Amino acid sequence: MYPVPIETLRERLGLDSADASRDAEIAQFNAAAFALMANYCDRYFQEVLGGEQEFVHVSGETLSLDRYPVTQITSMVNGDGREISMYHLGKVTGLIHFDYPFAFHLLTVVTDAGYAEGEFPADLLTAYYAIFDQQEESGVSNTNIESVTVADVGTVRYGKTDSMSGGFIPVVAGSILDSYKRFKA
Repeated sequence: MYPVPIETLRERLGLDSADASRDAEIAQFNAAAFALMANYCDRYFQEVLGGEQEFVHVSGETLSLDRYPVTQITSMVNGDGREISMYHLGKVTGLIHFDYPFAFHLLTVVTDAGYAEGEFPADLLTAYYAIFDQQEESGVSNTNIESVTVADVGTVRYGKTDSMSGGFIPVVAGSILDSYKRFKA
């Protein structure tokens, strides 16, 4: 999933919008950008419908989801298979506020959450572009990334890294992403 149509990213690299010759690289830059953003903010941004998150040995009055904004919670079930319904959802923050303190050995929450293509806020898109551009400008895709693997997104693992090789969040992106960091209640 891309935050904008792939044609927009092709044009950003100076290609014609129909030129698919660098789509593999674009996919790698995209995965790296989202992985770095997810790692920096401790949350995911891309939309997933029916995404499942399990919590083990949790207790308290609030719970922080790792993907938001949340469109809806489609189910919330405890380890005994009972549906949990006494809560309020902060859709923008991904925080679930329970009507009473809770304790669960296992809690499974299924949500429709994240930003769909074309719905990313302008500032978040600016941070994404800064990271995406850094990947392209430094040639990271050809020389420096050893692997990309993070749950639902990817992890960026660099070989030899320095400030010129794309192994960091650009300052402008970090400044923007600071306001998107996950709040853990």
